[in-house]
Order: sequence, then C-alpha cells, then structure tokens
Amino acid sequence: MTYLTHIESRDGTRLDPGSPHSAPPAAGLRARYDLDRLRREVSTETITRGPATLWRYAALLPVAHPEQAITLDEGWTPLLSAPRIARALGMKQLLIKDEGRNPSGTFKDRGAAVAVSRYLELGVKTVAHNSSGNAGGSWSLYAARAGITCVNILPTDAQPASRQHCRASGQPTFLLDNWHDGGRLIAEACEQHGWLNICTLREPYRLEGKKTMGLEIAEQLGWRMPEAIVYPMGGGLGAIAIYKAFEELLQLGWIKGKPPRLYVTQYEGCSPLVKAWDEGRDECTPWGRIDIPPGGLKSPNPPGGRVVLELIRKHGGGAVSVTAEEALACVDELAREEGLFPCPESATTLAGVRKALARGWIATGEEVVLISTGSGLKSIPTLEAPRFPVITGSAELHA
Repeated sequence: MTYLTHIESRDGTRLDPGSPHSAPPAAGLRARYDLDRLRREVSTETITRGPATLWRYAALLPVAHPEQAITLDEGWTPLLSAPRIARALGMKQLLIKDEGRNPSGTFKDRGAAVAVSRYLELGVKTVAHNSSGNAGGSWSLYAARAGITCVNILPTDAQPASRQHCRASGQPTFLLDNWHDGGRLIAEACEQHGWLNICTLREPYRLEGKKTMGLEIAEQLGWRMPEAIVYPMGGGLGAIAIYKAFEELLQLGWIKGKPPRLYVTQYEGCSPLVKAWDEGRDECTPWGRIDIPPGGLKSPNPPGGRVVLELIRKHGGGAVSVTAEEALACVDELAREEGLFPCPESATTLAGVRKALARGWIATGEEVVLISTGSGLKSIPTLEAPRFPVITGSAELHA
C-alpha cells in the first residue's frame, strides 16, 4: 500500500494522484503523504526488515502495489568511507554514496523504477523526454521491463553505453545536435501524440525514486544526517530529492537535528548555478557555449536551479566549478587510493571538496558525504586510453 494522498504544486494546489500529471518545472509538482498515519503504522524497525533495495521504503513511495513494482533490485547502494583521501585532505570523515552499483550504472535507475512502476499503475503507455544520456538509458531499460514505450532525445555526443541501453531495449531514440532544443520538441510531440512528458521536474514521481538516496544515507548513518553533502549538479532533481527525504524523515521524527549543508559542483564549461550563486541571484540565467566532456551535468538552464539555490540559502552551503582536467584527475585518484571508479561527473565532487576546504566552507572535522552518481564504466571513451607494455616473457614483469 501507499500513504500517498495527493500531488501538490508550488502554489498549494492539490491534484488527484489517480491521474498522471505533467507541468513546467516552475509548477513544483510534489507527491505528498499522510505522514501522521505513516508514523503510527510504520517504524524504522519496519524499514530495516525490508529488502536490500530502495523498496524497503515502499511506505514513503507513491506505488500502490509495491509487490508488483518494476524493479531490477535498484538502490541500497553502499555508503563507503574514503580513509586514505580523507587523511590526505586532513579530514575526519569522508564518505561516498556509490550510485554506480545500480543496474544501469547510475542513480537514474531510482527515478525510473519508481516512476515507471507508478505510471504502469496509472495506465500510461508512452513516456517521452530529452536526456543527456544516462536517464535515457535507464528509462529505456525499465520501460522495456514494464512493457511500455519510452521516447528518448539524446545529444549526438551521448556516451556509447547510454546509447546501447536505448538500442538494446528497443526504445525509440533520436539524436539532436542542438540537444537543448529537445525539451521543446518533446513538449510538442507529447501534445500531438498524447504521450506523458517526463522531462526533468515536469512530473512528481522520478523525484520520489531519487529521494531514496537521502533515506538510505540517513539509515546507513544510524538514522541521522551528515554535516555536509556534495552533489554534482546537472538539472538539480537529485539534490532536491535528497532534501525532500530529510524533510519527511524529520516530520516523521525518525531523525533529528539540522539538515546538512549542500554544496553543488559543476564543470567550469557549464556552470550556470555556480554563476548564479556567485552573483547572489535567485535563479540561473541560460549558459552560453557548453564546453564539457560528454555525459551528465549538461544543463545550461537547470530546471531545478531556483529550488537548489533556495536549499543552499536555507541550509547553508555553496556552489563551486571545477575543470574537466580536475575531475578526470580525481577519477584516477579515487581508483588509485580507494578502489572506486566513478564517472567524471561524480569525481567533480572530490575536486569540489578540495576547493571548499581551501575556502573554509568545510571544516576538516566534519562528516561529509559525496554523491557519486554513476560508474566510470559509463564514461570509458572520455577517460585516458590505457597504454600497457606488451611482453614476451616473465623476465619483463616488474612491480
């Protein structure tokens, strides 16, 4: 069962959860729950007895019949310590939420699993969106498992792994040079064909899936929150989702205290939120020419920009940009020092922590969680090509 009561827009309008809804991000569609009843009927002990997937939080999700959910056992990813890097930085505790363990290799699976499951219950047959790659691949796989259709628009430089997910799952996928015009094309096609527009923050259920990152972090820390979270930001939905999780847990009384400060990282070649933060503005202005590696963080005008800026101002934090070279160096550092292999977008968080420490934003004694949104296996063409010697005998081996 679900404790979902209604969908609420930013202006307080209540919408029927029995129908699918899609609206511009400014509408702020959010799923709301009967938390008073949930508090009486569910406890943290109930949660801990659940499956080792995001579906352990079914009571806080919108799917009416979670036993019939479209799942690939996504979620419940590890929260790993990075002791060697922490020592090198002089930090007490550095933790990494490794979302690369999800079925398609990224955190996008959380949103796809929950949203596809809910839309199947609501009778939706076709969804459509534009994606920089990872969401397209993830939604394609979950749509295929559900027997529905997902129409994707990807940029022409989308990573091969994401394109292969779309191809292999048989979902209609199109490439667009001016990818940022994809949102308009999707809106037109949805209007014409009656498809559901699931572009970032246009519908409420992808966010519900991604909020399980925040639920897991709290549970994995013993039902408490860290002092700071560092998040690699593209559209901003994931950061918004994590803080929705904390807000609901606080209302339930399952955790106490102050939500963590939020630090977001972006590439220097596409950093509209960092620019807005530095200039003290309430919303982002569209970025011009984008010059970043293929993959995520390609959002010149983040749909969640205004809300993320509100979260930073409400809870403390900041925004910092890093170069592609800094991010790629951090991919290697995380592999070399901690045995982790994140995508470059995720590695921007480590580069960002260094800058935050240097600026005095983060104290060395604080507990900090980096959100690693995807696996480096999704970004192989972007990484330096391995060059190993070819040997002919054991005499040439050395350590």
